[in-house]
Amino acid sequence: MRVWIVLCFLLLFHASASAQQRLIYDDDCSQDVDCVATLPILHALADRGEIRILAMVANSANPLSAPTLKLFANYAGHPQTPIGANQSSEPANALCKKDACNESKWTEKLVARFDPGDTRSHYPNCVAVYRSALAQQPKHSVAIVETGFATCLNQLLASPADATSPLSGAELVKQKVKMLSVMGGKYPTGTEWNFECDAPGFHKLFAQWTRQNGYPPVYLNGFANGLYILAGAPATASPTVNPTRYALQLAETDQRPMWDMLSALFAARGLAYEGTTYFTQSAPGTLTVDAATGADTWSTTTDSGHYVLTNAASNETFSALFDGYAHNTGFLAKEPAATGVKK
Repeated sequence: MRVWIVLCFLLLFHASASAQQRLIYDDDCSQDVDCVATLPILHALADRGEIRILAMVANSANPLSAPTLKLFANYAGHPQTPIGANQSSEPANALCKKDACNESKWTEKLVARFDPGDTRSHYPNCVAVYRSALAQQPKHSVAIVETGFATCLNQLLASPADATSPLSGAELVKQKVKMLSVMGGKYPTGTEWNFECDAPGFHKLFAQWTRQNGYPPVYLNGFANGLYILAGAPATASPTVNPTRYALQLAETDQRPMWDMLSALFAARGLAYEGTTYFTQSAPGTLTVDAATGADTWSTTTDSGHYVLTNAASNETFSALFDGYAHNTGFLAKEPAATGVKK
């Protein structure tokens, strides 16, 4: 009987573990402060067993973007999370400079409080982290969530075989990745900040990442989807120990739109989960991004394996979901005496 109970437990544990969505999170985490509301929710989904965070990479050239990802991983109790940094100056085009996409008004003070002295030079290149994470995974098992800029993804696709894997970056993606979930764009046509700031990068990415070239599907979450879905730290959270509360305070706000978290939620749960339909998806089509302006155009004339997502649930449903996870994570359990926090 005991053997049977143990076997049943192991089978259930295996089923639960195998149900976890393997995920790599790729974010700029620089100018906009929305990542500080998104990161606690991602770690909460990992604690729930819904996702397994293989790695996080910072695609901004800001030297404090990777340290920001790291301090949230540490604070959530996941210090083992591999973190990679964009070590280049990209994006550095005229539109990026105009919109100051690599600048930040809040990361310096946030890192100074919670992990002073940290900078991107302490982290491996994002390509190395991508390659290491992907090389170890089963075929077609990884969801990549891309928010911010296309810098690290394009560097990955251009990477050659190395000691980590005999496959090129493009081959690794085609073999290991099941989907790319992207926050960016306005549909069917328009201009959105992420694509505008890295117009050449996204033009290149979507021209290459197509079904015709052997890549997995791309799911696009546009600007309108997350505009009125808000989340943040509880009003009672102390900014001296809660990094979300402090970063939002530095940005002079209490909540931010959850564009990026919608892309992560789709990667984790798909169109529907436990009786709630979150999204609907378009017919397959092709997204093109103008390399000079970042303006995007969506068309279903050609099937390139690109899909546009539309919210099926209400803004209130999403906001309650995200705020619920943000307010009920290990972050709160650490107040008011969070370990490793510098005051």
